[in-house]
Amino acid sequence: MRIILITISFLSVLTKGISPSYGACLTYRDVIRDALDNSARVRAKVEDIHISNAIYRQNFAGLYPVISVNSRLERYENLDKRTQQGISTISGEVVGGDLSAWRSTFYLWGEYYLSNWYKKRFEALYYEKLKDARVYECAVETKKLLRELTEVYSSLVEGKIKLKYSAEILLRLQGVLALKREAFAKGHVSYEDVLKAEADVVNMDKEIAGIRKELKENLERLYSYTGKAYSEETEIEMFTLSAQKQFTGTDRIVEETPEYKVRVKEHEAFQQKARASESNIWPDVSLYGRYDYYGSNTNSPDNSLRDVRETSYRAGILISFPLFDGGARKWERIKSNHEIKRQEESIKAVAEEKGRDIKALSAGHTELSKAHTHYRKLADQHGKMLEITRKAHSLGERSIIDILEMEKDALAVERDLKVTEHTVAYYEKRLMLETDYHNFHREYYGNGTCKY
Repeated sequence: MRIILITISFLSVLTKGISPSYGACLTYRDVIRDALDNSARVRAKVEDIHISNAIYRQNFAGLYPVISVNSRLERYENLDKRTQQGISTISGEVVGGDLSAWRSTFYLWGEYYLSNWYKKRFEALYYEKLKDARVYECAVETKKLLRELTEVYSSLVEGKIKLKYSAEILLRLQGVLALKREAFAKGHVSYEDVLKAEADVVNMDKEIAGIRKELKENLERLYSYTGKAYSEETEIEMFTLSAQKQFTGTDRIVEETPEYKVRVKEHEAFQQKARASESNIWPDVSLYGRYDYYGSNTNSPDNSLRDVRETSYRAGILISFPLFDGGARKWERIKSNHEIKRQEESIKAVAEEKGRDIKALSAGHTELSKAHTHYRKLADQHGKMLEITRKAHSLGERSIIDILEMEKDALAVERDLKVTEHTVAYYEKRLMLETDYHNFHREYYGNGTCKY
């Protein structure tokens, strides 16, 4: 009789429903924030952006003039004793004579390549486009991380749901086993029925052990992403179903994905590189100027510095026209053209791949939504059957074992309903991540991850 009372207490718990815990709860938003803050992969991509920006600025600096100041202080000893008078100079530099002294030279040098505007400019634009591509590569890496993180988080929530309902089902199976053992002792059931009930309890224990194993493994995976440890008792927020907007025009959606934009920016970069290669057939033209100062003294270096005076200046235009280089410029142009064609094919390949992924996710979401509707109807039917069984028990037509068996079946259906509902919500998150990454990232973390 005591076992029957215990079983009835189990029933009272079920009639109140399975209420969630309202304590500290791990949310999807918290996991994303912690993972992005902790990810060395994303930080490495951010550094790639800084490197690309520095390379672009370095090449863009070629459009500015080069100005330098050069100086030299030295001791000059004339070793040519045949020259007895005066000194000899070339371009203002002392090269011979009978004067041995300290001498100092200074000159201001400036040069400006006019040809950089039709040569270096396209090369600078090439690196600017590559810098933009690195920004989208960072977004691709972040998206990949979020995809992996969403999958782990979804597995954790599913494990929590299964563990929760499996524990409730185990209680019912243990109640059935206790009642059958009591009935066997009184000769109301066979020993085979007791053995079957024991096997059901053992199988459920085994199933719970497998769920706990997967749950702990996923908690460790989550720790590897966020750098924070979690216990098995940590409450995890479930995904909630939302009205997933229908998208039209897969091509337009694909063109907004960061994977596609990376290839587009690289294609634009190689187009600029091709223009730079084509402009190499034109001559190099530069303006230059030099202003010289010279001083000398036979006694000390200080006096030679005090004696510094203007000596000369020069300015002019330098034109260099390439006549023959063994075909280097020609093959550079050919290579650039093939690189452009390769990027065009890469763009098509990415569009096809992302289109397949989005369509597959959409199809999976549609079918799971139908399955969710079926499970809801099935859960309603089991709820009605359970109510009928309880009323029949109150009239003496059904036993407590029948009620426990019906509750076990109802819990199994409700578990499958919750798992399916969560899986549909997971597909919605994946669809939003693939079709509207910009808003997804802004909603959960902001847009500051890949900024520089």
